[in-house]
Amino acid sequence: MGFVLTTASSVHCPSSGTVGTEGQAKLKVAGSPVLRLDGIKDKPVSNCAVPDSSGPPPTVKCKNVLSASGAAAKLKVAGAGVALDTLTGATDGTTPALSASANQTKLKAV
Repeated sequence: MGFVLTTASSVHCPSSGTVGTEGQAKLKVAGSPVLRLDGIKDKPVSNCAVPDSSGPPPTVKCKNVLSASGAAAKLKVAGAGVALDTLTGATDGTTPALSASANQTKLKAV
């Protein structure tokens, strides 16, 4: 069980990069549209603190989300489960992990 992610949630890489998410207006929590995984995957990452460098070792700034998982099985919007704060995933950068903070405590889902 996890809290539902919304456009007011924070989805980020470990280096403080922020994912530009896209919400689903059909369901809102505290006035903010909920997120599905397709509103996170393939979205851009901004403000990643890792610099692009040729090394050694080489580093690459997170620029895009490559994968995202962690959706509700029962709470769905337009046929797809809503994203939860148990979200995991990867970016295209040197610090590829993806995580989230719901920033709301009104709606939980499984």
